[in-house]
Amino acid sequence: MNETANFLYFFVAVIILILITCYAILAVFLNNFNKKVYGTSTVMAWIPFANIYLLGKLTFNKDVGYGLIALFLLSGTLKMTFDKISITLSLPNVLQITLGAIFAGTFIATLIYGVQKYSDLENKKNTKNSKSKQ
Repeated sequence: MNETANFLYFFVAVIILILITCYAILAVFLNNFNKKVYGTSTVMAWIPFANIYLLGKLTFNKDVGYGLIALFLLSGTLKMTFDKISITLSLPNVLQITLGAIFAGTFIATLIYGVQKYSDLENKKNTKNSKSKQ
């Protein structure tokens, strides 16, 4: 029993470290992407909901950023408790799962296209620098 518990603790710790690493990599990428597009860094890259919006905004436009946030929020459940009164705001389970899958696919596709757009901006910068040196 003790060995199983230790393995589970280790497994959970590894998963948490992987998630923190992925979050940090995404934040650094979005910060550098914002520097390429607007010339300045941004704190939004490190704020949880703001980084989803920022990814959509930098890759396409503001509307895509708002759409990503809307999909993310609609795929979740909000439960509020005031004294003894509990209010749960959620869509039907099937719709939540569907919207969650749509969000996940859209987020990954936007991230891939964002990396490609960042790479194109980097290549244009390098091409300009090499032409100006000649």
